[in-house]
Amino acid sequence: MKRRWRWTKGLERKLTEVLQRAVADGQTPGAVLCVGDPDRIRWLAAFGHRRLVPSKQPMRPDTLFDLASLTKVVATAPAVCLLWQWGKVDLTTPVRRYLPEFSGGQKNRVTVLHLLTHTSGLPAFKNYLPLGLRGDAILADIFRTRLKAPPSTQFIYSDLGFILLGELVRRVSGLNLDTFCRRHLYATLQMKRTRFNPPKSWRVRCAATEWRDGTMLQGIVHDPNAFALGGIAGHAGLFSVAEDLARFCQMLLREGELDGVRVFEPETVRAMRSNYCPVNGVQRGLGFDIQSPYSPQMKGDRFPVGVFGHTGYTGTSLLVDPFAELFVLLLTNRVHPDDTRNIATLRKTVANLIAEAIYG
Repeated sequence: MKRRWRWTKGLERKLTEVLQRAVADGQTPGAVLCVGDPDRIRWLAAFGHRRLVPSKQPMRPDTLFDLASLTKVVATAPAVCLLWQWGKVDLTTPVRRYLPEFSGGQKNRVTVLHLLTHTSGLPAFKNYLPLGLRGDAILADIFRTRLKAPPSTQFIYSDLGFILLGELVRRVSGLNLDTFCRRHLYATLQMKRTRFNPPKSWRVRCAATEWRDGTMLQGIVHDPNAFALGGIAGHAGLFSVAEDLARFCQMLLREGELDGVRVFEPETVRAMRSNYCPVNGVQRGLGFDIQSPYSPQMKGDRFPVGVFGHTGYTGTSLLVDPFAELFVLLLTNRVHPDDTRNIATLRKTVANLIAEAIYG
C-alpha cells in the first residue's frame, strides 16, 4: 500500500540543522542531501566543503562523489540485470559458465545469484595494491581463492564477488563495465555526469578523499583494488552527482521507466528489490541491501522492511522507499583527508528524521 507524504519546511529545517552540526563537529568535511519522488527532486542542498586540504573548496550541489560501493547497485548489479533481461545471463547458472577459471570443488556450485546476494562463500576483501598485482593478475588470484564457506550457507559481504560480476559483464557483453553502463544505462537515463575514471577536466568538481603517494585524491578512485584494476571495477570506482543518482532512483520508483523511455521491465525492477538471500535474518535483492547488518546505517530504525538501498565506504548512501515513493541520497566525503571520521550517527539521524515525517 502506498504511503502519502509531503515535504515540509519544518523537516527541511531539522535536516539543515543536523547536517550543519555534523560539518561543524567534524563528522564530515561536507555533504549533499537530495530527497525526491518519482517525478521531481523535493530538496537538494550542499553543506561544508568538498575539499579541505591542500586548499579549501566549498561543497556544491553538483559536486561529483566517489561512490565507492554504490557502484555495486548503480553499475554492476543493474548491468547484470540488463543482461538477464535480455536473456544473455541466467542468474541461477553457475558462474563458471561465464568465467570458466572460477571452478573446482564448491566453486562449481556458486551461481550468479550467489554473487549478487553475497552468499557465494568468497572472502570479503583482499588488498591487492600493496601486493603489486594489477588487472588480470587480480582476477587470476580471485579465481584461485578458496571459499570461506559453502555457497548459500553464510552472508559474507564480498568485494571479490562483485569484481567477478564486473568481469562477467565484460565477457558476456564484449564491453567493459564503464562502456556498457554508459551506453545502455546512463545515456538512456540522461545521467551525463556518471562514469568511471572521470576526465581531468572534471576533477576540480569532485569531492576529495585521501592522500596517496603524496597526492590528494580528487577525481581518482579511492578504493585500492579499484585503482589497481585501472579504475573500472565491479565493486567500486563509479563517480556521480546527486541529480544523476536522483534520475536513477526515479527510474526504480517508476519500475524501470523514466521520461517515457523504458530501461528495465517492471518485473526486473521488482526482482532487483526482492529478497533472494538464503541466509536467515538477512535480506538482499539483486545487489540491493534490504535487511542486513549494514542496513541500519542506510535507513536507520524507522523505515519498514522492503525499503532498499546501499552504502559506500567513502560516505555515500542511497535509499529507495517504494511504499512512500521516496528516495534519499546522502553523499559525503567523510574519508577526507585521513579516513578518521565516522558518519554512522549522521546517516541514522537523517534517515530517522525522514522516516518519522512519513510513518510517525
